[in-house]
Amino acid sequence: MAQITILGAGVSGLTTGILLREAGYQVRILARELPAQTVSAVAAAIWFPYEAEPVEMANRWSAASYLVFQELAGLPGTGVSMVDFLVLSAEGQDDSWKEGLPKGAVRQASAEELPPGFNLGYLARVPLAETPVYLPYLQARFLRSGGELAIREVLEVDSLLQQGHTVVNCTGLGARQLFSDDSLYPIRGQVLRAAKKEGVRSMVFSGVKGQLAYIIVRSTDIVLGGTDYSHDYRLEHSEEDTRLILQRCRALDAAIDTPTVLGAAVGLRPKRPAIRCEREAGRNVIHNYGHGGAGYTVSWGCAQEVLHLMQARR
Repeated sequence: MAQITILGAGVSGLTTGILLREAGYQVRILARELPAQTVSAVAAAIWFPYEAEPVEMANRWSAASYLVFQELAGLPGTGVSMVDFLVLSAEGQDDSWKEGLPKGAVRQASAEELPPGFNLGYLARVPLAETPVYLPYLQARFLRSGGELAIREVLEVDSLLQQGHTVVNCTGLGARQLFSDDSLYPIRGQVLRAAKKEGVRSMVFSGVKGQLAYIIVRSTDIVLGGTDYSHDYRLEHSEEDTRLILQRCRALDAAIDTPTVLGAAVGLRPKRPAIRCEREAGRNVIHNYGHGGAGYTVSWGCAQEVLHLMQARR
């Protein structure tokens, strides 16, 4: 059985590692940082295809992931639950994400369910992965299956390939340097973590660049976001962004009012013209990166794609 080395221990690396290991492959993950220190730990991690191209493929991988998350929501200790999510829309906006959902999982919202200023929206029953629980669950499941995880920064892949390893690239934004992908760039996202408040609903409006706003109600807190600054590498949070996030979230749901902000964090979403989930020509490398703002949403679908590529090669 081939030795597989996965680069990166974010949600994509862990999910891919689980499927490959549980299919019988020898798998180790090499990563510069533990899952809790990756951009995956910053994500709101609700199921919603955002800033992921091409739309048709992203929707297919998202639909496949939905089914897996649905199963995980029924298991204790995963951090996954099924929640009501109001997706606000506008005329001309692409709402094809809803077409792959199971029957009864989404419906058009009534006028009474919409915030002021919106005439169209969809109420969907979607998975929410609470990252402080879900990432440790993935890590433990991978290690329990016999996978190996080592903290080691990889600066080149030729030595691994020369040892006969199959390299699976889940490095996210790191692929820009490691695999010379100049098409890859960050979309900087700032989020706030706030104390829970009664009456607040989970919802998102992503239809206008620069005006992204979302509210995600979790079991112990609320995640408020966000920003969508392309080609912005800043990792420090901004007080001005905090002000804008609160302003936009209040416009969505007045119940937010003046929340108790518990903290702020920044993550760099890895975006490219198309998600790269394919075998590289001429080298024993499979890529799985460039998921934009849909890393969790497509995670299981893309991991299944990697498994199929490995099985086809065998």
